[in-house]
Amino acid sequence: MPAAPSPRILILGATGGLGRALHRHFAPKCETVRWGRAELDFERPAMIPEKLAAQPFDVLLNAAGMTSPDACEMQPEIAQLANVTAPQILAECCQARGARMIHFSTDHVFSGELHERWVEADATQPVNVYGRTKRDGEMAVLQASPNALVARVSWLFGPDKASHPDHIIQRALQAAELSAVEDKISVPTSNADICGWIEQLIHAQANGVWHLCNGGSASWHSWAEAALQIASVIGLPVKTTSVRPIKLAELAQLKALRPLMTVMNNAKLQNLLGSEMRHWREALEDYLVKNYRAP
Repeated sequence: MPAAPSPRILILGATGGLGRALHRHFAPKCETVRWGRAELDFERPAMIPEKLAAQPFDVLLNAAGMTSPDACEMQPEIAQLANVTAPQILAECCQARGARMIHFSTDHVFSGELHERWVEADATQPVNVYGRTKRDGEMAVLQASPNALVARVSWLFGPDKASHPDHIIQRALQAAELSAVEDKISVPTSNADICGWIEQLIHAQANGVWHLCNGGSASWHSWAEAALQIASVIGLPVKTTSVRPIKLAELAQLKALRPLMTVMNNAKLQNLLGSEMRHWREALEDYLVKNYRAP
């Protein structure tokens, strides 16, 4: 039998770290178009149907949205537009034209109470506007397009946008006194790994809710120390590999509550792919070696 044609892919949120990684992954393999806010502004959702109608695609990857918990807390109306209204309209358009939608969500949909690893079927109970709007967006997408896939991700890192390990390394190049939160726990996850998983989920025609994260778990503190240890080994002149642990409650500048324990279970994904997800530390080392080691 001839191979199925490669899907035409439209990526939204193309200026973000995940959106850029998705484009880099898919562009060599199939026809790929990427849109940022300039091409599709989620704060003007009435424009979405007309814009999509003019663009051929088979799969829509929605990595756009309002992702800062503090910004969502201070601007809940905009968060509602970006994280609920716009994704619902996208899903309605995809359903009407027979296209597939993959919508990225977050571990912030969970309460953060002490819990075994959260599975896809666990009840959501978000504690902030960001989590509530992302949860409502998940529900709206799946109701509008039952074939859609919701991909929950956590603590992303990669070369396209600085994240926690990048920030801690930059600080350690300048100072030896560093601190990071020890009582907030989730799973650092490689954007590069997510791209590979998404490709396989597309081929598998998967739908519904999926947890896409690396193996293991970490706090902001242990993630920071791991980054500095790896940085030291590859020769970066960091002034320390030790980080002082602090409590989340000490960060008085935060506007939104954060859930403390949002470690997601990725067994559903492992069962589909037939292999374990690599540990976040292995993925982090791979990233840091490729992007920080001197040639």
